[in-house]
Amino acid sequence: MNNVFHKWLIGEAPWRFAGEVLLRFVIIYLILLLVLRLMGRRFAGQLSIVDLAIMVMLGAAIGAPLQTPEKGILPTVLLLLTLLGCFRLLSLLSFYSHKIETFTQGDATLLVMDGRLALEHLYHAEFSRDRTLSKLRSLGVQHLGEVRRAWLEPTGRVSLLLYKQPRVGLWLLPDQNEGFNKRIKVEGSFACANCGFVIQSDSAPETPCDYCQHRNWQPAVKRLGTEKIYNPHQKEHDTEANE
Repeated sequence: MNNVFHKWLIGEAPWRFAGEVLLRFVIIYLILLLVLRLMGRRFAGQLSIVDLAIMVMLGAAIGAPLQTPEKGILPTVLLLLTLLGCFRLLSLLSFYSHKIETFTQGDATLLVMDGRLALEHLYHAEFSRDRTLSKLRSLGVQHLGEVRRAWLEPTGRVSLLLYKQPRVGLWLLPDQNEGFNKRIKVEGSFACANCGFVIQSDSAPETPCDYCQHRNWQPAVKRLGTEKIYNPHQKEHDTEANE
């Protein structure tokens, strides 16, 4: 029974290895903090493909000496220093060569261009339309007519360049009610429900979109302030109270 209990708790290692693990952890943890500190703020501030690969290798390197009594910590220290050297070398090469930086870190991908989705770039980046719209909503975008350019950065973040004076465009937020939809609708303008391309027309077009060939059109909309979205009748109530 004691042997089974011992195996469940610590495996085949002797009991003294439990105390040794604590000492090994403290030493490796301090060395790991030093290595991460020497890698600089760029590594801590974002995770590119190379950074993520190094992070995975760091986890693999420190795991063996913490779990295996037969493993010493010197090989782990050498691996950490080697990873540090590789990271600093790649950073230096990327600083002097844009091609190397693009190859190792990736490049920004255009998501929105002039108020419409750049579907060809989305397909190339394997970034779905719904995911793009979700990212834009999380950044406070109400409709595509606000966005001049949007890029998917190598870190996975989305950066925006907005129009100073928003155009009309495809509504991105969930539908409210019929009265609200009438308030934001712009007469004589329709947006492609797939890519957001806007055309001028007195009625819903029957022709396909020039960019994505879809035939589903929606009335183009204008931006409203956040307080008008969530409190559409507040202004009327305030007016009645003043009267």
